[in-house]
Amino acid sequence: MKPNVLIVGAGAVAHVSAHKCAQNNDLLGNVCIASRTQSKAESIIESIKRKNNIKDKNARLYAREVDALDIPSMVKLIHETESAIVINLGTAYINMSVLEACIQAKSVNGQPVTYMDTAIHEDPPRSPRTRPGTPTMNGRRKPRWRRRGSMPFSGLGSIPAW
Repeated sequence: MKPNVLIVGAGAVAHVSAHKCAQNNDLLGNVCIASRTQSKAESIIESIKRKNNIKDKNARLYAREVDALDIPSMVKLIHETESAIVINLGTAYINMSVLEACIQAKSVNGQPVTYMDTAIHEDPPRSPRTRPGTPTMNGRRKPRWRRRGSMPFSGLGSIPAW
């Protein structure tokens, strides 16, 4: 069974990632783009269709509106979309809520939910950033991921300056 992909966010990086996921949807399955503003996600889908970047025309490519800070809504969306891969490309402030939703969702169709993001988590009360490896990400949540048999992929593509 294909894992299905849920992309959270509809900015520039999500735009490129959605095109790549659609180009490989024969392996990845359905692709859902979720954003606070559904019209932004729909414009990405229009771009994918306009450029004919969909490999498997039978797979679904669709948009949903979601508040990524609302963990129960995110868990529900993960299950509704049957997404075993969640790519968080929204603002860095939502990293922990989307990560927590993936932990709570546990698995989809027998596959653990895989979490990926490209930004180092930023916690608004702390300035300027919460660094990778701090208790926020790895301390408190790491054992819960290990019990599931997987680990999150966080900060992909970032090059810390410290």
